[in-house]
Amino acid sequence: MEDLREQLNRLYRLLDEKAHEYIAEMTQLRGSFKIESGFYNGHYHKNAEGNYQLDSYPIPVISVKGLCDIEIDFDENSITSKLSKELIMSFDWNILGTVKFEVYGVDDYLRDYGDNQSICEISKVVQNSTEKEFFISFYIPVSESGENVLKFLRKLQENGFYY
Repeated sequence: MEDLREQLNRLYRLLDEKAHEYIAEMTQLRGSFKIESGFYNGHYHKNAEGNYQLDSYPIPVISVKGLCDIEIDFDENSITSKLSKELIMSFDWNILGTVKFEVYGVDDYLRDYGDNQSICEISKVVQNSTEKEFFISFYIPVSESGENVLKFLRKLQENGFYY
């Protein structure tokens, strides 16, 4: 039977390889993105009941300066960026394609403001909020290529997203 260290190495090797793939794609365009990366714990995910749950285990996080954080996780990866209240109210979500996302507060990051299931509600809820900017987390499959992630980052950059 595989011991705990072997299990962890097997699981984390996949995360580490994916992080290296994304970093390699972003750094081949020299000067295009300034990045830092490391392993961090304290991230949240929604559990089966739809509530946020704090995770203690560390995952690779790639910080793209001024644009987003990319979290490499076991079940799906996320790209988290921000939009101002003004931009989010008029944003055309269709330009991002079919990627799954959710909107939540910067000040109250455990408050949901909507997801791709409720695009028409986002503007109304955001308008009534006291928040001045909002996090948007986009969820991508763990198999997503570095090339596709880079294309997605370009779309975020072109549409006023920041971090």
